[in-house]
Amino acid sequence: MRVFLNGQEMSFVDGGYEYVFMKPYKNHQHEVIKREHGELTIQLYDNGVQIRTLVTKNEVATLINRDVAIDTVHNKIYILEEDSKVRKNSDGSVTVEVL
Repeated sequence: MRVFLNGQEMSFVDGGYEYVFMKPYKNHQHEVIKREHGELTIQLYDNGVQIRTLVTKNEVATLINRDVAIDTVHNKIYILEEDSKVRKNSDGSVTVEVL
């Protein structure tokens, strides 16, 4: 199974990745649209984040309307804001600071 995030291919992780929001949200909407070729999930958050995921037989493609940092050690996707500073560590983890 091929996995893409914001156009870049990444490793498949059984159980998926956890989203970590740098700007907290209180409310969100979630909708799943099923078609014969796959399923589209749309997630809208009141902090302005929009996540769209298309799952087909051979691939998963996710678009997030923010820059992201991927922590491959802890299987987390950090959804960044403009004031976020990211440091990538040599082991594949990331350190995120909000200025």
